[in-house]
Amino acid sequence: MCAAIIKRPLWVSCFVLLLAMGCGQPSGSQAIVQIGTTKASLFGPPLEYRALQPRLEDLFLSRVVFAPQPDGQAIGAQLELGNYAFAILSAKEYCNIEDPSKLTLLAAAINANGKTARKALIVVRAGSKFQNVSELKGKRFAFGTYGDLLTDHAVRTALFKAGLPVKELATELLPPPIAYEGRLYAGGDAASKVAIPIFRGDVIPISAGVIDEVAWNKLSETGGNVITGPAKDDFRIIGETTPVPELLVVAGTGASDEDVAAMTKFLLNQAGSDANICQQMNIKGFTTADKASYDLARILLKQVE
Repeated sequence: MCAAIIKRPLWVSCFVLLLAMGCGQPSGSQAIVQIGTTKASLFGPPLEYRALQPRLEDLFLSRVVFAPQPDGQAIGAQLELGNYAFAILSAKEYCNIEDPSKLTLLAAAINANGKTARKALIVVRAGSKFQNVSELKGKRFAFGTYGDLLTDHAVRTALFKAGLPVKELATELLPPPIAYEGRLYAGGDAASKVAIPIFRGDVIPISAGVIDEVAWNKLSETGGNVITGPAKDDFRIIGETTPVPELLVVAGTGASDEDVAAMTKFLLNQAGSDANICQQMNIKGFTTADKASYDLARILLKQVE
């Protein structure tokens, strides 16, 4: 047996030695920089962060891992424990963190409109008789995505403030994923259902719906049709929500001061000039985060009509 060990090939011995020494492990202040996210991927980083990962690995001289969690609350727990150095969070995910006082806000994303927040617009068909939100009592209304801070929570709050509690809309009888709690959810197709209900298969017309302002600004001014979709002149805007802030990058208790400074500098000064990062994350870059706007979003999330 001893002879067998002595005679094993030299490359095997080298391989074992390299493994014991941590062959291939990254160098730097920490072996792995973990970034919390609700995005997940079976192979490699999430699609949204494929271009971001190598840039961060160059920044930290360490391996960067995007660690998925089910929601903001779970990410917040990992950040507070120091298991994650950073996290990329939507406004709702950040607001779901019960106590964010130990987190450091590094940067907020800039959307396609060049803003760090977006509103949702409440629209009716251009030829509709409805002039204001309160006139929609008993009518069908197309919300965006169920549970979304902007196209669900903020819209319901806007309707309530305009004199139309959600319970006074027509009750939807379809099961999920189309209708939840008696409300119709059409995702990004909500505005189209308002503009061309007959071609969408809606026997009972949908009188009004929601579209976020970034999507609105991408519509052509005129020339909407069934194939290419509606245009702005197919609608009339009768209301809007309060703005909801864009995604946020935060640091947890496990991030060193040096890493926090490096990440902040990168986000504010370099990330926006990387076309691949911006395209994959659907942003124009980052700017300094306004904590007050996220505090207002927390209030919005907890409001009950």
